[in-house]
Amino acid sequence: HSWTLQALAADTTVGVDESPIQLTDLAADDQCDAGDRHCSLNAMQLRARKAVDAAAVEPVSWFCFQKWWASRAAKPCAMAKFLAAALACTQSGFLSALAAEVEVSAAELSIQAADLTADDQCDAGDRQCALNAMQLRARRTAATAAAHGAAAAADLTSSQDEKPGTCAGPWGTCTVNKCCSGGGYACYEKDTTYAQCLPDGGCTVGIHMNDGEGQRTPWSCKVLSTATAAAMGPPKWDPSEEPLSAKDFPVNPVVTKGNFLYDSVTGKRFFAKGVAYNPRNINYKGVTEGPKSKTCKSGEPEFQTKSYTADVITDDLEDEWGPNLEMIANLSANTVRLYNINPTYSHKKFMKKAAELGLYVIVPLTRMDWGYLPAFPSPDCYTMELEGYGNVGVNVLTSAKLIVKQFSEFPNTILFTVANEMPVNDKNGYAAFPCVKALTRDIHRFQADCKNNMRRVPLIYSDMDMGSPTRVHIANYLSCELESPDDAVDAYGLNVYSWCDSEYLDESGQNNFGYSPYKAIKDDFDKFAKPLIFSEFGCNTGEFETACPYKKGRNWVDVPAMLDHMGEVLSGAVAFEFSMEKNQYGLVLTPGFLKGQKKAELLDNYFALQKQYRSNNVSTKWDGIDVASCSAVPSDVASLSYSHPKSVCPSKDIWQDLQEKRGVDKVGDWDVLPPTPDAPLSAVNNQTECIETSKVSSSVYASTCCHVTCS
Repeated sequence: HSWTLQALAADTTVGVDESPIQLTDLAADDQCDAGDRHCSLNAMQLRARKAVDAAAVEPVSWFCFQKWWASRAAKPCAMAKFLAAALACTQSGFLSALAAEVEVSAAELSIQAADLTADDQCDAGDRQCALNAMQLRARRTAATAAAHGAAAAADLTSSQDEKPGTCAGPWGTCTVNKCCSGGGYACYEKDTTYAQCLPDGGCTVGIHMNDGEGQRTPWSCKVLSTATAAAMGPPKWDPSEEPLSAKDFPVNPVVTKGNFLYDSVTGKRFFAKGVAYNPRNINYKGVTEGPKSKTCKSGEPEFQTKSYTADVITDDLEDEWGPNLEMIANLSANTVRLYNINPTYSHKKFMKKAAELGLYVIVPLTRMDWGYLPAFPSPDCYTMELEGYGNVGVNVLTSAKLIVKQFSEFPNTILFTVANEMPVNDKNGYAAFPCVKALTRDIHRFQADCKNNMRRVPLIYSDMDMGSPTRVHIANYLSCELESPDDAVDAYGLNVYSWCDSEYLDESGQNNFGYSPYKAIKDDFDKFAKPLIFSEFGCNTGEFETACPYKKGRNWVDVPAMLDHMGEVLSGAVAFEFSMEKNQYGLVLTPGFLKGQKKAELLDNYFALQKQYRSNNVSTKWDGIDVASCSAVPSDVASLSYSHPKSVCPSKDIWQDLQEKRGVDKVGDWDVLPPTPDAPLSAVNNQTECIETSKVSSSVYASTCCHVTCS
């Protein structure tokens, strides 16, 4: 009856000496700190948080104390068992089950965190990713209807557990009162005898394998909640609403032409000067990577601290993101990159505010809590059924279509990130690239089916820079037409952190771009057919390393180098990142990061980036392209140093050798794409597949018809 514990016992068992994490730390957050070499207890943190926030925790009785004392001396003593015993007396029932189930052998304790990783994204820029398989099987389970198994384990299925006239808390029984008190939770019906408060949008119709064996009957997932703000969380996105007027968005859509980006109305070349945006509202205590200061003290964050899986741009968070967008625009940036979107919620206010400030937005299609591409060898990464979660392909395609449907109406949605850094999380990510192409194919076909109602926003894949020739092989594979043009991405992104010095000197002692790490990237992509973007950049080590209070640091001299020497190759770069987080890449300290710091503090490297963004611009040489012409390319306007033929798919010898050298468990066949899952949007609140409330303009329709068949 414990809904995530089998995976816990198998995947995240570690010795006490191996993981000196304190119980109070485990209860403070729901994910491991990126870069923590000891932390493979991600799921335990999740459960500890849920126990504190959602369960009624009774005082530890003498019986529980005795149970803890006995387990403390056990050999081996798993940290998981320690935590379970310490919190065994809860009414939710799942921690007591944990104490009984997490018996592990000494051999099991030696499992390495790198072997546990099975997620589709880690903290951006983190090369020592501690997020593991529990993120796949525990957090995802908790975010879906599987959570109701906890209540089943504690025999909370009867209406007598409800207090008259009181809404149930998260995961609580709501059979009679039909309401939930926790923001972001809704009351879902299993059948006429049982209903439970689950994360809004997180109930899957059918059998839930995490129910007790004797309770595996279908869930109807009928929503019983009263539509109150407390029950529903942030304002919802209503696909039947009239879209915002074009006058609310004083920017023009951006399109791809050859290997450049262009303003779809003026024909001017567009170069993305971006900032990565994913604030967690942590304080200095949350810093776990890089140099530490003995003088800086942690403050009290003004806004609620968020997990890495949180959606940080919902309408209700305007007081947070409003001033932040103004700080980004003040950099002379024109683009914001996001990392996690919940399509259940409305983001109109954020997109409207961004447009008013002249900011375009790169929107992710894969998520970290539900709707993700796991790093499994193809075709499993798009076809596997996961207990308590469902079919990975159905869920990721459904989620991605909902995001596309919502964000395509905004003219300042510049790109959709179809996936991010697949190989970073697990070596098997190299075997999962056919699933990236499959999702690209299916989103392109969704866009084609809805061409009358929806703008075709370009798709980009973003990967860590793995050096040559690997980065070229992957770029060519994802941008080539394997089965059809549908499976080729429209742009390619590299997350690059290799420029770590102010100067790169040649033999004569002169600063020389040819000696910089970007020269090799330029050579690799001189003839690339699609727009290339540094989807993250900004080394914070070597000469640019800085410690709190963060004086000096990065000077961003690579920005003029990009525009002066890579102007025919690059179409944008996204500085990582807006806020100071656990890995210390921030441009800004969010309010309360340090003791006594009441307002946002702009750091030295913020002003350095501002100087570079303001004083360096892409050449106007290629302005004036015929945006109405489907065949127009930049060389029609002005000559280019190289031709840009279509990408050729790598041969079997190349992709097989690449995977074998990376040590994948099973070589994925890059020549075969997984089939399209059956994922109609009618399964989500019975909504229509396409937006029915508006028609795209004739120019937007014509632009789409450059890529799809139109009558």
